[in-house]
Amino acid sequence: MFNKPVAIADGVFQFRAVGARVTVLTEPGDAILVDAGFPGSYRAITRGLSECGLSLDRISRVVITHAHPDHSGGLAELAAAADFSVAVHHSEADIIEGITPAPNPLRLPFLASVAQPALDRLTGNPVPVDLRLDDGDLIPFPTELRVVHLPGHTPGSIALYMPQKGIVIVGDALQYKFGWRLYPPAPGVTHSPEQAMQSLEKLLELDFHTICFSHFPPLQKDARDSLRRLIERYSSRSTIAPC
Repeated sequence: MFNKPVAIADGVFQFRAVGARVTVLTEPGDAILVDAGFPGSYRAITRGLSECGLSLDRISRVVITHAHPDHSGGLAELAAAADFSVAVHHSEADIIEGITPAPNPLRLPFLASVAQPALDRLTGNPVPVDLRLDDGDLIPFPTELRVVHLPGHTPGSIALYMPQKGIVIVGDALQYKFGWRLYPPAPGVTHSPEQAMQSLEKLLELDFHTICFSHFPPLQKDARDSLRRLIERYSSRSTIAPC
């Protein structure tokens, strides 16, 4: 399950946790972890941080791109071992804190019902949220790190934009299949596929060349043009076809 970290840019790394990739952002004197994998990710994350020359106690903040358990389920294990702040979009903060039950991500009722017991085990324990994010917020960090709200996959899905590095970290707001083509988020686990496509148009307002995903290797060439072509492919469709 563990892979050595991949260097995407100076101070930006990705490696696998349980169920998803996590991203590490480092600058002198500060480090941020983006997402936390499923429960049981503690060992993979601490090992990956070590490979990046970091320890968990160097992490000042964990940013959650959305509240699905493969992104937030491992957060409580990390919080029990280190002191860092937690940041998530304000619409999903109550899920992370255990105030609101985590919604089942599966859209088909039968599959949702069958999977619910497993999802209950994977949700992870509640963790206090220190920073409730909104669109356009700047996350404290030496390099500009801006929140882009991309509702659709979940109501509180966010991307993180690093203009100085030309990078967008999109969580599950996009898929990059077969190593050559972008797709919208997986419809079977997306709250509103139509809204998700509309949200992606916001990214075209940004200047970037690299997209980092949670379940696919990064797209590091012509990423903005690839996104534009994706939006053009789907713009003439009245419904979002399954991918």
